[in-house]
Amino acid sequence: MKVSKLSALLYARLRTGASAVAHDSEHWFTREQLLRDMKYVHDVLRTFGIAAGDRVVLAQINSYAFVALYSSLLTYGAVVVPVNPNMPTPELTGVIKRSEAVMAFVGPELVDALGATEPLHRLRTVAAAFVNADKRLELSVFAVWTDGLFPDSSDAYAAAAMPPTASLAFENVADAIAGVAESDPAVLLFTSGTTGTPKGVLLTHGQVLATVRNVTNAHRLTATDVSYCFLPMFHINAQVVALLSTLTTGGRLVIGQKFSASRFWPTVIEHGVTWVSAVPTVIAILVKAPDPSAAAASLRFVRSASAPLPALQGRRFEAKFGVPVIESYGLTEAASQVCVNPLPPGKHKFGSAGVPYGVELRVVDDAGSVLPDGDVGEIVIRGESVIAAYAYGDETGASFREGWFHTGDLGYLDEDGYLFITGRSKEMINRAGQKISPREVEEVIGRHAGVKACAVIGLPDELYGERVVAYVVPEESTRRQDASFKEQLRTLCVATVSAYKCPAEFHLVEEIPLGPTGKIQRHRLKEEIMAIGCAN
Repeated sequence: MKVSKLSALLYARLRTGASAVAHDSEHWFTREQLLRDMKYVHDVLRTFGIAAGDRVVLAQINSYAFVALYSSLLTYGAVVVPVNPNMPTPELTGVIKRSEAVMAFVGPELVDALGATEPLHRLRTVAAAFVNADKRLELSVFAVWTDGLFPDSSDAYAAAAMPPTASLAFENVADAIAGVAESDPAVLLFTSGTTGTPKGVLLTHGQVLATVRNVTNAHRLTATDVSYCFLPMFHINAQVVALLSTLTTGGRLVIGQKFSASRFWPTVIEHGVTWVSAVPTVIAILVKAPDPSAAAASLRFVRSASAPLPALQGRRFEAKFGVPVIESYGLTEAASQVCVNPLPPGKHKFGSAGVPYGVELRVVDDAGSVLPDGDVGEIVIRGESVIAAYAYGDETGASFREGWFHTGDLGYLDEDGYLFITGRSKEMINRAGQKISPREVEEVIGRHAGVKACAVIGLPDELYGERVVAYVVPEESTRRQDASFKEQLRTLCVATVSAYKCPAEFHLVEEIPLGPTGKIQRHRLKEEIMAIGCAN
């Protein structure tokens, strides 16, 4: 009998009684309730003919409903396709088409929007999912279209017959998890597309579980831990690092719909949070925010991922709060975590993504030869958690060579095996044959106290091919000193990096394009600037 170890582990941790498992909207939900809601969702899936391996879109805000639906789909054997719930309808339509989804769980506000859109390939069922006033998961399933097409108008919607309320627990857990193996697909995500069209990443149960175990072991997670998750749950980081690592260790999860600087420390203190998965933007905001009124004695560490953390911000955070910042490096193609700095008393190197954990990692040149320590090259990985090919969007297969996934990220390993990331290969600026890492220049500019955020890109130059241009979001206190401020930035760069790396131009802007996890989207910034230039 095929059994997914991930599903079996989830059930084992949930069948421990009525203890709390997830906090959302001022209410603690229990393991018993989550198990009951998973059975309820399974009954709904079975009633509407959803089979193991079918793709199901999940468009939900951070909530207990997301946790229940995500866990249900995984353990049922369906393939979860998590998407941004705030995605414009045309973009959501595109994801549904590409993923070949047969069902979608959305918030109530999206039901009519989907019903009124263009015909969608194969999608038969839309379920509005929410938690009612009694703190119970509810689903309203609409219109099963046998031809797989939406009607021309939402007026054609018809509520479908729902299955009876699920029983308290599974009669036979083995039956519930039978038929799904480690090699079967579990989650389909689309990359953020920092170098082009988003690619489809289809992760198996085994690959997801491998990373869950790596995260659990690296951070020494146990049933006594309490995680605070405010990163978007439609992203692989929150799904694997926060959600699944917590559920599979028997810990508790505090859910935030989004990050709030004013609520961060009160939430940590109120619920005895022991660790937090964050991004550099969050850490920078907390460093500049007022000190909490009480020390968060429970907090063991803050994990930083999804984008490089400026070393200065990490040091400031630790000095201000006395809480270790654990930098890491992850990829959707590896079900999240690839490298991580050790917890204390292990050696932590600021500016480094840490050491490979559970994967093999090399730095290679253009010919694929391994480079010596200290030399910059492309980062390649392989391991139990790493996909062997993209599901969509990579017809040439160029990213996978001789068993290694070529990440497109550039970096180097030091003598201790710690990885330092310098940028993206396709974001490198080529100035008269000299390659410049945007991140290196951004680190320098970010040292100025008046800089809130910055992005460096290469723009076309008739003489040098590309010129270095910096876009800076200043702090409010510096906005009236534009000329002086730009000159200060220029002086800082000249004193810190080689002349050819110094920006030829500094532009002060209101904002910089960011992805859902706070990662700078230089390609978007460049596209916007180029579009303005063409228009002019």
